This record gives sequence, C-alpha cells and structure tokens, in this order.
Amino acid sequence: MLALVLLTSCAKAGTGAGVAPGVVRFDLAADPSTLDPLFMHPDASSAEAQVARLSFEPFVDLDAKGRPEPVLLAVIPSRENGGLSADGRTIVYHLRRGVRWSDGVPVTSRDVLFTLHAILDPRNPVRSLEGYDLIDRATAPDAHTVVLHLRRAWAPAVLTYFSYGISPQVVLPAHVLQAETPLARAPFGAAPTVGDGPYTFVSWARGESIEYRANPRYWRGAPGARRIDVRIATDPSTNLLLLQSGALDWNLIAPSQRPLAVRDPHVKLISTPTAVVAALAFDTAHPPLNDVRVRRAIAESIDRASISAKITLGVYPVTDMLQPQFSWAYDPSIHQPGYDPRAADALFDAAGWHRGAGGMRARNGVPLRLTYAQFPESLTGVRVAETVQAELRARGVDVAIENISNAALFLPVSGILATGRFDLAYVPFTMGADPDDSGVLACHGAQNYMRWCDPQVDALEAQALSSVSQKKRRVLYRRIARRVADQVPLLYLFNARYLYAYRDRLHGFAPNAFLPTWNAYAWRT
Repeated sequence: MLALVLLTSCAKAGTGAGVAPGVVRFDLAADPSTLDPLFMHPDASSAEAQVARLSFEPFVDLDAKGRPEPVLLAVIPSRENGGLSADGRTIVYHLRRGVRWSDGVPVTSRDVLFTLHAILDPRNPVRSLEGYDLIDRATAPDAHTVVLHLRRAWAPAVLTYFSYGISPQVVLPAHVLQAETPLARAPFGAAPTVGDGPYTFVSWARGESIEYRANPRYWRGAPGARRIDVRIATDPSTNLLLLQSGALDWNLIAPSQRPLAVRDPHVKLISTPTAVVAALAFDTAHPPLNDVRVRRAIAESIDRASISAKITLGVYPVTDMLQPQFSWAYDPSIHQPGYDPRAADALFDAAGWHRGAGGMRARNGVPLRLTYAQFPESLTGVRVAETVQAELRARGVDVAIENISNAALFLPVSGILATGRFDLAYVPFTMGADPDDSGVLACHGAQNYMRWCDPQVDALEAQALSSVSQKKRRVLYRRIARRVADQVPLLYLFNARYLYAYRDRLHGFAPNAFLPTWNAYAWRT
C-alpha cells in the first residue's frame, strides 16, 4: 500500500516536477552481478552491458541507424586503409589520441595489451574467450598503435574485438587494475571508479540503485547530463508506473503496455530494430528432446504467427534465423517448421508418444512432461510461456512453467541454463554486429544452452569464421540456418523491435540495435 501511495503522489507531479535539471533516471530489470566489464555475462536485459557502456568506450560502436563508427579508435581497420591484411590475420588498431581515463591518465596501447592478457589469463573466470583465443601475439609499436597477429583469419574480428559480440569486452585501465589481483575479487568489480566513458561510477546500493556522475575529462567534451541515476526494478508493471509518475525518464516497455504508455501526453515512444532474437531452447541432452521428431512436433504445435500478432501486437516479427533481420546474412527463404497441429500429432505418434484416455501423451507408461524455464521480468516472455503451455497441452504434452529470476536463469556456471536444469527455455539472444552465431550453435559455444552438437554445423561455422568473403559467408550461414531449421535445437520466435518510452524532458535518447545507453553522452534534460 505504501508503494502505491508513493507512486500515486509522484504521478500527481505529471512531468516529474522537482527533479533537478541535468539528471537522467532509468532502471535495470536485473541487479548486475558485477560492474567489472571483464566479467560481464549476458542476460535478457543486458543489464551489465547497459551500465558498462556509461563508463567504458568500445573500439567500435554502431549508431542508431546501424552504421559502424570508431569510438576508442581513430579509424576502423580495413583493407583500404591498411589496417587489415589481405589474409585477414593481421589487424592494426590506431587508438584515438587525447582520450584519458577519468583520473587523468592517458588511454594507451598498454591498456589494450593489459586487457588482452587479463581476458586470456586462465585465472580469470572470463565467460568466453571466443575470438580472443585466436590471437597469436599482440604488439604495441607506440602508445597509440596495437597490432594483433591471429593464428588464422577470424571474420568477426574488426567489429567484435573490444566491441559488441556474444561476449563483449572493453579496454580496462591497466594502472588501476595491475595491482588488484585476483581480478575476479578485486574492489573494481563493485566500484569501477576509473573509466574512459562519459560518466564515472559513484555508488552502488546492491539490489536498489547505481549512481554515476559526468566525467569532466570525457574526450567528446562534457556529457549532456551531470548525473545518471539507475534504479533496479525487476517488475515490468512497476517500471511503467515509475515512468508515468515521472520517477524515470525512459524505460523499455512490452508491446502490450503501449496503450497505457501513450495515455500520458508527456511520454513519447521510439521503436528500434534490435539484434535480439528470442527463441525456445530445447535441451537436447534430455530425453525425449534428443529425438528430432519430438522437437519438430513441438515446433509444429506452436503458432508463432499468432504469438507475434497477439502478444507483441505485430511489433516483433516472426523470424527463422539467429541473425537479426537487418543483417546482411539474414535469408528470408529459410523457414523453420510452421504451425501444423495434424503434422505435430503424427510426429508425436511416430516417436511413440500416444494419447491416453485423458488426452495426454505417454510412452511405455511414462507421461510426456516438460519443464519450461521463464523469467518473470519480461511481460512478453510470461505471455509466451502461457501460450506455449496451452498449445502443447492441446497436443497432449504436459508443460510445467518455472518462473526463475533473470539473474538465476542466465548466471554462468551455476545458472539454470548453464547447468541444464530445464527442458524448454525462453531465451532472448543478443547477437553481435557481425553475423557470427557460433557462440550459440557450435558444439562448445558459450551460449549453446541446447547442448546440441552437430558436426556438420561445426564445420560450416569454422569455414564462416575463417573466410574474409562476405559472399561466401552469406552462403555458409544460409546452410547453417537450413540445418538448424531441419534439426530444431532452437525454435526462433521473433526478432524483437524494442519499444522504448521516454518522457519529453529527455532529449538525445536514440537507442541502437544493441544498447539503449550507447549514446548516453548526448542525453540531456
């Protein structure tokens, strides 16, 4: 009751009257497990990546229209400018001059080499070494030049090293962290007070809030806001109330919340194509999901077009590949099994799962029961779970939904996905700027929650990663997608087009396909 009274009283302010100028407020759907970017792990909301981007600069970013732009680099390496060798194995990075850490120390090639060593140091529990483990040697001819020599060409390198990807990394301050060992237990993880981004860390009240202030030494000049206040609010309904009350300046909303959001004349909406592809992951190590007939039957039991139309109001289009639909590798000719209840029944029967007197399926007296893992922080995800449960029950499959927090679901090593304690799971995958999907589909991919290992796909992934030809890679990703469509370790639901609501006091808010905080330097109120 107290929370409701507080929200109601705030709502009377309408536009958030009384908020000091120069302060931008938003929330995270999950409390970060760490603020050290070295140990970032993906979750459904990219919580750790969102706040990391406030304080740390990537080599390369993508603007709101998806165009690459150099940030910590002076120029993006290419064949034309001499930054990329013909065989793709040597990359020359030229760091932007004049960039300083927030304590005044220059950002140099020493920081890059230090971070590379930290990523590759087996004592550091870095989530994935993908791509970085291909670096044979790294040199620094001068303070603003880094040369990487790869054991073999790695196609995603230019847009992935120290930038976006399945396991993103950023350059860290060597002068701060070289004495903080082991890094996994360093104070920096809870208080990264030195960064090179537009804002510097001030405080973190775990489970409640994180505060940042403007970095006066930021290389672009003074950021538009003087302070960023980040709340931890895991209830999506509460988030919308906070926005409407004026307690937040922007928030990601579910498509179903749009009618409520637009009632407020001070709330504006922006729709952004994203690199988020939501899918149902099948744990193929669990019988009967190790049987492709059962996986295909489940896929044919689910009306993905209806999910897109009724749950996302058509905002999130159905998709059939792991690459986002704006990617040059996306192929609209690929189709996973479509909604076909009769075909689904036939496949269940062929696999030996027959309906009993009550209509539910069993084989040799064992009921067909599956556990569906879902995180309650997503309204869309909750409704998808309920729909899938009902549609599978209509086909005689008993599905038990387990609501697990975003953090518990996605934790590396001990999380529900990492340990395989599920049969089906709703997983929004955030892809990188490059169409590489080996992190999900290769046998040892960091996000291969399906425990699916297909030698044919592994071979194709290796070819796609080593080729410097976009044309050849497009063909390879098409072949991978066709194999996935046939074997169905994942059932792709939709490629999210995120809907952000923001108050009209906020200017410069322009989310990109990966993060809403990428241009926080431009925010102003």
